[in-house]
Amino acid sequence: NAEASPPPIAQLCAVNKSFTAAGGHELKVLEQIDLAVHDGELLALLGQSGSGKSTILRCLTGLIEPTSGRVLSQGLPLHGVNRETSLVFQTFALYPWLTVEQNVAVGLMSRGMNRAERNLAVDTAIELIGLGNHHAAYPRELSGHAPARGHCPGAGLPAPIAVP
Repeated sequence: NAEASPPPIAQLCAVNKSFTAAGGHELKVLEQIDLAVHDGELLALLGQSGSGKSTILRCLTGLIEPTSGRVLSQGLPLHGVNRETSLVFQTFALYPWLTVEQNVAVGLMSRGMNRAERNLAVDTAIELIGLGNHHAAYPRELSGHAPARGHCPGAGLPAPIAVP
């Protein structure tokens, strides 16, 4: 009696996405995309600029709806923003007037956590990215690529992260 495997955490089924371009003509960006992301998987989308990578991620996270096809989250149709996912954009943006800890907490506010849960998640995320001694530091006080690490948990770790 084999246990059923859990559904993908995010899935696109025959997804098409078009935009109306200048002059009113249709610009088809995605055509018949099938994609499933399972818990614990790492997904990399590679392609030329304008090939639809960010559009796929925006569909998976519910930031935009496909023109046709289905988007599923945990096997169920996705309506609106998928609160179980986060996006970390290529260009990071920290609030310069907030500390590392506060920047991380901003990304967790939409999760509906109580203060104790949020504090634990913030501490866990900061340790995970190697900024454990920098809770009270401001972005300008971080060296090298540390500000980029400060941005990642701000997206709301430990949920799945999509990086366009």
